[in-house]
Amino acid sequence: MKKKILTILSSLVIVAFSNAQGLSFKDKNFEKAVIENFDTNKDRKIDQSEADNVQNLFLTGKNIESVEDLVHFKNAKMVLMDSNMILFIELKNLKALELFSCTNCKTVAFKAENLPSLTSLYLDNNKIVNASFKDIPKIKQLTIPFNQLKAIDTNLLTTLQDLNIEHNQVQKLDISKNNKLQSLNVKGNPLKETDIKKGTKTDITIFGFQQQ
Repeated sequence: MKKKILTILSSLVIVAFSNAQGLSFKDKNFEKAVIENFDTNKDRKIDQSEADNVQNLFLTGKNIESVEDLVHFKNAKMVLMDSNMILFIELKNLKALELFSCTNCKTVAFKAENLPSLTSLYLDNNKIVNASFKDIPKIKQLTIPFNQLKAIDTNLLTTLQDLNIEHNQVQKLDISKNNKLQSLNVKGNPLKETDIKKGTKTDITIFGFQQQ
């Protein structure tokens, strides 16, 4: 019996010690920014319990170069990382995330996968040439204007309501699977209305297509 109690106590100590350990960050500027805002016990590091309490991350203009450290913030619902320099963005398995913004980040490639709560995504004013989206079942708003996209596949974004691809280089667009789409902005793309493949939904407001 004593041995069992000692084993349980040892396990609890190990768990408590693990939770109190500082997390390891790949981007030092990311680490600096979150310590400034979320180091509640003032020990100059972020432990997992502190990270778990974070719901909103405002990391604008912090010279951050990577989003990899977001993995520590599994309960974050809103993440704003505008005006950093993040060339490659991969958002994956962030189950609480509802809104992500990375505008003016010089991003060239973007990938989003398994984001079950995400509803809004803002990627304005970057240099994105490739963007992919998978398993984002609640997405409503996608804004990705002023980039360098030649194509964009939104077929898997079946809940999408507002799509802005203004000022890219898209020549063909298939929205036939976006049956909840209400608004589409294609201004500044070499697109005529006949280059847009529509589905059964016809009451979509489309802005900016070239006249025939």
